Amino acid sequence: MLICGQVNPPPLGADYNGFYFSESDDVAGKARNLRGTPLRVEHNDKTHVGEVLQGWTDSSTGAMWALAEINTKNLGGAITAAAVESGLYGEFSLGYKTRFQKLMEEGGDRRREKLVVLDKEIMELSIVKKGAREGCIIQANERPLNFQRSRSIIRKNI
Repeated sequence: MLICGQVNPPPLGADYNGFYFSESDDVAGKARNLRGTPLRVEHNDKTHVGEVLQGWTDSSTGAMWALAEINTKNLGGAITAAAVESGLYGEFSLGYKTRFQKLMEEGGDRRREKLVVLDKEIMELSIVKKGAREGCIIQANERPLNFQRSRSIIRKNI
Protein backbone atom coordinates (compact mmCIF):
# COMPACT_ATOMS: atom_id res chain seq x y z
CA MET A 1 0.00 0.00 0.00
CA LEU A 2 1.35 3.42 -0.92
CA ILE A 3 0.98 6.34 1.47
CA CYS A 4 2.00 9.94 1.00
CA GLY A 5 1.99 13.09 3.10
CA GLN A 6 3.82 15.80 4.94
CA VAL A 7 6.25 14.30 7.46
CA ASN A 8 7.69 17.52 8.89
CA PRO A 9 6.21 21.04 8.90
CA PRO A 10 8.02 24.05 7.44
CA PRO A 11 11.32 24.54 9.26
CA LEU A 12 11.62 27.15 11.97
CA GLY A 13 13.69 30.34 11.49
CA ALA A 14 17.46 30.12 11.00
CA ASP A 15 18.11 31.63 14.44
CA TYR A 16 16.28 28.72 16.13
CA ASN A 17 18.74 26.27 17.71
CA GLY A 18 16.66 23.47 19.15
CA PHE A 19 15.51 19.95 18.57
CA TYR A 20 13.14 20.70 15.65
CA PHE A 21 14.39 21.28 12.10
CA SER A 22 15.24 24.89 11.28
CA GLU A 23 16.20 26.81 8.16
CA SER A 24 19.86 26.34 9.12
CA ASP A 25 19.48 22.54 8.75
CA ASP A 26 19.81 20.99 5.29
CA VAL A 27 16.13 19.97 5.24
CA ALA A 28 16.12 19.35 1.46
CA GLY A 29 19.15 17.07 1.78
CA LYS A 30 17.59 15.20 4.69
CA ALA A 31 14.39 14.77 2.65
CA ARG A 32 16.34 13.35 -0.32
CA ASN A 33 18.06 10.90 2.06
CA LEU A 34 14.73 9.54 3.34
CA ARG A 35 14.74 6.86 0.64
CA GLY A 36 15.08 3.44 2.31
CA THR A 37 14.26 4.77 5.79
CA PRO A 38 12.29 2.17 7.81
CA LEU A 39 8.55 2.71 8.19
CA ARG A 40 7.31 1.85 11.70
CA VAL A 41 4.16 2.13 13.81
CA GLU A 42 4.20 4.50 16.82
CA HIS A 43 8.04 4.54 16.89
CA ASN A 44 8.13 0.86 17.91
CA ASP A 45 11.43 -0.67 16.74
CA LYS A 46 9.75 -4.08 16.53
CA THR A 47 7.27 -2.90 13.90
CA HIS A 48 9.02 -2.64 10.55
CA VAL A 49 6.01 -2.38 8.22
CA GLY A 50 7.65 -0.89 5.12
CA GLU A 51 10.00 1.78 3.91
CA VAL A 52 10.18 5.27 2.47
CA LEU A 53 10.43 5.29 -1.32
CA GLN A 54 11.03 9.01 -1.86
CA GLY A 55 11.40 12.20 0.16
CA TRP A 56 11.24 15.83 -0.97
CA THR A 57 10.55 19.35 0.25
CA ASP A 58 7.77 21.70 -0.80
CA SER A 59 9.52 24.49 -2.68
CA SER A 60 7.17 27.17 -1.34
CA THR A 61 7.15 26.25 2.37
CA GLY A 62 10.18 24.01 2.95
CA ALA A 63 7.97 21.32 4.53
CA MET A 64 9.24 17.76 4.17
CA TRP A 65 7.09 15.21 2.34
CA ALA A 66 7.45 11.48 1.73
CA LEU A 67 6.04 8.63 -0.31
CA ALA A 68 6.24 5.30 1.53
CA GLU A 69 5.12 1.76 0.94
CA ILE A 70 3.52 -0.44 3.58
CA ASN A 71 4.41 -4.09 2.97
CA THR A 72 1.00 -5.78 3.08
CA LYS A 73 2.52 -9.23 2.49
CA ASN A 74 3.28 -9.61 6.20
CA LEU A 75 0.73 -9.55 9.01
CA GLY A 76 2.00 -6.35 10.67
CA GLY A 77 1.93 -4.47 7.38
CA ALA A 78 -1.54 -5.76 6.47
CA ILE A 79 -2.93 -4.69 9.86
CA THR A 80 -1.24 -1.28 9.56
CA ALA A 81 -2.64 -0.76 6.04
CA ALA A 82 -6.15 -1.56 7.30
CA ALA A 83 -5.69 0.86 10.21
CA VAL A 84 -4.63 3.62 7.78
CA GLU A 85 -7.54 2.92 5.41
CA SER A 86 -10.04 3.01 8.28
CA GLY A 87 -8.59 6.29 9.61
CA LEU A 88 -7.40 4.81 12.92
CA TYR A 89 -3.82 5.78 12.02
CA GLY A 90 -3.63 8.94 9.93
CA GLU A 91 -0.53 10.92 10.79
CA PHE A 92 3.25 10.78 10.42
CA SER A 93 6.01 11.31 12.95
CA LEU A 94 9.72 11.46 12.17
CA GLY A 95 12.00 9.59 14.51
CA TYR A 96 15.41 11.19 14.68
CA LYS A 97 18.27 11.53 17.09
CA THR A 98 19.88 14.80 17.95
CA ARG A 99 23.51 15.38 18.77
CA PHE A 100 24.04 18.33 21.10
CA GLN A 101 26.69 19.95 23.24
CA LYS A 102 26.38 21.55 26.67
CA LEU A 103 27.93 24.99 27.01
CA MET A 104 28.23 27.27 30.00
CA GLU A 105 26.78 30.69 29.31
CA GLU A 106 27.78 33.77 31.30
CA GLY A 107 24.89 36.03 32.15
CA GLY A 108 25.32 38.88 34.60
CA ASP A 109 26.29 37.52 37.98
CA ARG A 110 25.47 33.88 37.26
CA ARG A 111 26.38 31.10 34.89
CA ARG A 112 23.91 28.74 33.31
CA GLU A 113 24.11 25.68 31.15
CA LYS A 114 22.93 25.97 27.55
CA LEU A 115 22.34 23.18 25.03
CA VAL A 116 23.53 23.76 21.47
CA VAL A 117 22.21 21.35 18.84
CA LEU A 118 24.93 20.17 16.47
CA ASP A 119 23.14 17.71 14.19
CA LYS A 120 19.88 15.80 13.63
CA GLU A 121 19.83 12.35 12.02
CA ILE A 122 16.56 10.78 10.82
CA MET A 123 16.27 7.17 11.98
CA GLU A 124 12.73 6.22 10.95
CA LEU A 125 9.32 7.42 9.86
CA SER A 126 6.35 6.29 11.93
CA ILE A 127 2.69 5.98 11.17
CA VAL A 128 0.90 7.24 14.28
CA LYS A 129 -2.56 8.02 15.58
CA LYS A 130 -1.55 11.56 16.54
CA GLY A 131 1.72 13.16 15.51
CA ALA A 132 3.68 15.60 17.62
CA ARG A 133 3.80 18.23 14.88
CA GLU A 134 0.81 19.98 13.33
CA GLY A 135 0.00 19.12 9.70
CA CYS A 136 1.96 15.87 9.44
CA ILE A 137 -0.90 13.83 8.07
CA ILE A 138 -1.21 11.03 5.57
CA GLN A 139 -2.70 12.88 2.60
CA ALA A 140 -3.24 9.88 0.32
CA ASN A 141 -3.20 6.11 0.43
CA GLU A 142 -3.80 3.59 -2.30
CA ARG A 143 -3.51 -0.14 -2.65
CA PRO A 144 -1.03 -0.57 -5.50
CA LEU A 145 -3.26 -2.69 -7.74
CA ASN A 146 -2.75 -0.17 -10.53
CA PHE A 147 0.95 0.35 -9.87
CA GLN A 148 4.13 -1.61 -10.44
CA ARG A 149 7.62 -1.08 -9.10
CA SER A 150 10.45 -1.12 -11.60
CA ARG A 151 14.00 -0.23 -10.57
CA SER A 152 12.62 1.70 -7.59
CA ILE A 153 10.40 3.82 -9.85
CA ILE A 154 6.66 3.58 -9.46
CA ARG A 155 4.71 3.52 -12.71
CA LYS A 156 0.98 3.44 -13.20
CA ASN A 157 -0.27 0.55 -15.36
CA ILE A 158 -2.35 1.81 -18.26
